[in-house]
Amino acid sequence: MRATFSTREIEASLRDFSGQFAEINDTLAMRREAFTAGMVDQIIEGYEFLNSLLAKGMDLFTPAGLNALLEMNHLVLCGSDKTTRTQYYEHLNETRKSFLKKIKPIKAWVLARKESEDPFRLATGFYTQVLSHPQLFLEGNHRTGNILLNYLLVSRGTPPYVVSVDTARAYLDLSGEIKFTAKDKSLNSIRMAGHRKRFARFLQESVDPVYLGG
Repeated sequence: MRATFSTREIEASLRDFSGQFAEINDTLAMRREAFTAGMVDQIIEGYEFLNSLLAKGMDLFTPAGLNALLEMNHLVLCGSDKTTRTQYYEHLNETRKSFLKKIKPIKAWVLARKESEDPFRLATGFYTQVLSHPQLFLEGNHRTGNILLNYLLVSRGTPPYVVSVDTARAYLDLSGEIKFTAKDKSLNSIRMAGHRKRFARFLQESVDPVYLGG
């Protein structure tokens, strides 16, 4: 059985980050939307769902696993409450349509490298494809992408990266650089290579086994 995530430690770090987000936001190269307590709740739901999948030994990059990848984004955006899901039905349906079109080349990229690539480069390559333009999901790419890159790291025996007060500025600024680099324009390929190199190094320096479960 694969390692699982300590939702208690992850929640503690995210609550601390949320509480100090306004001050952190003032230091960023580009300001972000508020990071709320409700967002923390939904991210934790995502990790609880991921733990259940890991306990079953599910591979998220199989045909069955792709539904779980999409559900991860739904949880991050809306949680599991049925009433909320009903209110956002149209948005979630549009997200599904967009996801099914965009996930195929990303899935192929991961499967070609999943067993042989350095885990930090693997997770970084996936994250940059999720986050760069055009993004994989209609909303919630940062939050969902972070959970899923941690799935790849843990699957390869590496501790996860969870945003904290100490690492937030570097993580958000690096992610911002990736977000505004278009993946489908050749002129951006050199820029993206630099982004990936910096982000992989950041992950390697910032992962922490405290976020792993028993």
